[in-house]
Formats: sequence, C-alpha cells, structure tokens
Amino acid sequence: MTTELHDDTSAERDRGRDRQWLPMTLVVVATVIAVISAITTWVHTQALDTDEWVDVSTELIDEPEIQEALATYLVNELYDNVDVSSELQQVLPDQLSGLAGPLAGVLRDPATNAVERVLASPQFRAVWVAANRRAHEAVVKILRDDTRPAVSTANGAVVLDLRTALENTAETIGLPGAIVDRIPEGAGQIVVFSSSELADAQKTVQVLDFLSWFLFLLVVVLYVLAVYLSKRRRDTLFAVGTGLLIGGIVLLLIRAIGIRSSVAVLVDDSSNRPIATLVGQVITELLRQTAWIGIIIGVFIMVFAALLGERRWARATRRTIGPWMQNNGIVVGAIVLLLLLLFWWSPGRVFEHWITALTLIALVVGAVVVFTLQCRRELAAAPADGGAGEGTPEDVADARERVEVEHAQPGAGPPTGPDDAP
Repeated sequence: MTTELHDDTSAERDRGRDRQWLPMTLVVVATVIAVISAITTWVHTQALDTDEWVDVSTELIDEPEIQEALATYLVNELYDNVDVSSELQQVLPDQLSGLAGPLAGVLRDPATNAVERVLASPQFRAVWVAANRRAHEAVVKILRDDTRPAVSTANGAVVLDLRTALENTAETIGLPGAIVDRIPEGAGQIVVFSSSELADAQKTVQVLDFLSWFLFLLVVVLYVLAVYLSKRRRDTLFAVGTGLLIGGIVLLLIRAIGIRSSVAVLVDDSSNRPIATLVGQVITELLRQTAWIGIIIGVFIMVFAALLGERRWARATRRTIGPWMQNNGIVVGAIVLLLLLLFWWSPGRVFEHWITALTLIALVVGAVVVFTLQCRRELAAAPADGGAGEGTPEDVADARERVEVEHAQPGAGPPTGPDDAP
C-alpha cells in the first residue's frame, strides 16, 4: 500500500510539472516582450512628446560640458559667417588696423568664455526652451501629418533655430549691429529633421503609437494567462515578479552597453566622448526610470505572492491584518489610496492611454480583492478559541510542513495510514 501511495504521489508531481511548462513559457515570453515594450515606449515618448523633449534638452543645456561645447559651436559659426578680422579693421584707427587679424584671433577664447556665461543665464535658458519647443512641435505636427500654414517641409528640413543666440554672441564680443544684421539667414540653424523620407517617418510614428499601448496590454494578458493556467498559481505569480525584476536589470544593461557602444562607434574624437556619454545618459534617463519601475513592481509582486503563501511570517501577517479586512470601508479605502499613489507615480506613463490605465487599475483592485478574500476565509475557518479541536490553519500548515520535511529525508517513505497497520 505504501508503494502504491508513493507511486501515485510521484505520478501526480510529474503531471504537475508537465502542466507547469506552459505557464512558465508564457512568463518568459511576456518578460521578453516587456523589455521590447519598454524600449518602444521610450522611443515613442522621447521622439514625440514635446514636454519630454524640452525637459531633456533643458537638462542638457544646464550641464557645463554642454554649455562649453555649444559656446564653441556658436563662436565658430560667427567666425565662419562673418569676417571678424575685416570688420575689426574697419572700426579700428588706421594706425591700428594692422592689429585686426591678431586681435580677431585673441578675441576667440574670451568670446567663447563670455558666451558660456551667457548660456548659463536664465535669459538664454528661455531662448533655448522656446527654440526647442518650437522645433519639436513642428516635427511632431509634420510626423503626424497635422501641418498648418506656418509649418512646412518645402525646404526639406525642420531646424532648431539658434540665430538669436548667435546674434547675442556677436553682440557679446562687441561687433556692431550693422555686422550682426549681415549674418546669413542659415547661420545658427541645426537641422533636426529632414523631409526626404517623410512618408516612412510618418508610418513609423503610426506603428509607435500602436505599439506604445498594445505591447503593454499584451504583456499583462500573457502574465495573467500564465497565472490562470498554472496549477501552482502562487509560484507562477512569484515567477512573474521575478521576470519583471530580471527584465528591469536587462534594460539597465542594455542602456549602459548601448551608450558605450554608440559613443565608441559614432564619436571618433576621444576628447568629445565624455560629452557624448553625458548626452546619451540624459537622453536615456526615461529608459533608466522605466527599468527601475520594472524592478520595483517585480519586487512588490514577489512579496505579494509570498504574502499569499504558507510561510510563517505570511500567515502571521494575514492573521494580523485579517480583522481589518473584514471592514469593506477599509478595503475600499486601501484601494483608493493605492490608486492615488499610482496616479501620482504614473509608472511608465501608463495613464496616458485609457487601455493601459484601466488595465493597471484592474490589476490593483484584483490584488486587493484576492488578499481580502483569503484573509476572510482564514479568519472564518479559525476556531473561536484559537486552539481547540483540529487546530488553527496555522497549526495545520505547520504540521503539513513537518510531514513534507520528514518525507523529503533519504530513506523515508510517505506517512502511513490506517490501511498500513499490521
């Protein structure tokens, strides 16, 4: 009889393992898609969200290394478009006109330092923000085929217009207003978008608009399906949290490797690599935040799954919280508090789409309801005196754990029943 029980138990465990391959496969697939979804959402937000673009560009201009590089660019643009030596020769006295060339060269470094101070000023910050917002809004309107008479790609490009900053640079080094007026129209303009491949770019935007919410929804559906199909749902839920944790770590590694490899490939001058690395870090900051959101949510899910289990600390926690969960008002208040925290946090910008927002809200409400129902079932099953009769659920669970430990010891068979008595 003992051998038959042992064979039945082993066969049941084998069947359980066979049934677990599908849920675990779904968890792995969902985790891979979650990483892809995070990257897609980052590209979508970084490329098409004007406020995010302005925030990133403003953070860049606040960095001293970027200010130095931009000051050098503006001074170079001025010297390339205006014959500073010739202009100085015209304003200097005849006996000093021969010094115009050396003076123009000497003024270059002080001009760069002066421009750096201008770039650090609140006035230039306002000019920079306005120029970036205007350029990015124009790009987004064109990409979404929402152009107006003021926005056009007839000249083949949308530019970031720094002409105002260039004129301020000329005034900073003391060039007369007449010379500033002769600066060519195209000077100080940085091309940020070319219309030569406009149709392909617009199709890409449409795909990004779709993927930014669809992949998130697909990840949630696959995770939920994995838990639903599993015969060991707490273990599968714990695996979901582990998957999100690993996915977040993978994102951080992708970001670090991507920045390093991109700088190595795209920047030939080693002296410019620290600046390029800084730019990469600022531009991918949203990706870093998304990765940490995945890690934090993953840890919360792992803790929640463990809290539903039979560990001593989990049972003690449910036993302590259980009486409070009998009050529907407290349960509703807990749900509202959690939702308010989510709205404030807005992880991964999920509340920008109603589908992702409703999905996250449903998950939070479902988690609270599941925990509440388990607490109420255990409280209802516990004897009033907490120690008579068959014992509390905790005592039963402790006894089950002891039996499993004894059964796991080498040479030990399953516990004998009445049929095994001699």
